[in-house]
Amino acid sequence: MRTLDVAVVCFAASLLFAQLSHPNFSGKWRIDPTKVEEHATLLDNPPHAAPAIPPPPPAEHKYTPEQINRSGEVLKISGGEAGTTAVYTIDPSGKESSDPIPDAPGSVRVAKSQWKDGTLVTEWRMERNGEVFMHGRDTRSLTTNGLQVLDRLIEWPQHRAEVHLVMERVPE
Repeated sequence: MRTLDVAVVCFAASLLFAQLSHPNFSGKWRIDPTKVEEHATLLDNPPHAAPAIPPPPPAEHKYTPEQINRSGEVLKISGGEAGTTAVYTIDPSGKESSDPIPDAPGSVRVAKSQWKDGTLVTEWRMERNGEVFMHGRDTRSLTTNGLQVLDRLIEWPQHRAEVHLVMERVPE
């Protein structure tokens, strides 16, 4: 009986530690434009029927503050890319979530997220009418001085982009 009690206490402690070790991304975050890094490369052999390459971002690529709201372990994220109105769901339990993209009728963002060593990793894909037209991975972490770092890999049939964003929490 004593072994069972010890096992239950250890299990409860590990759950509590796991919850405490996850960074709190809740709040409003401003992207530091001086620390934005964006790189895009064309693929050597894109598929023959691949859609046209999207235009490059403007020279002064704009970002709006990102708002992250938390309900239990689930995060809702809005903002980031200027002009977007989408709200994305991040469920770190590994369950798939799907969100419509208001700026692109008929399109949805489908994602699976999980914690890996204190970092929130989201594998996502964009679908239009059931066809995947883009996919990628977002990796979010907090630095020791409270900055949020978002590294995003985006893959289209004809090219690949890597984006590195550093955000600071906006006091409320």
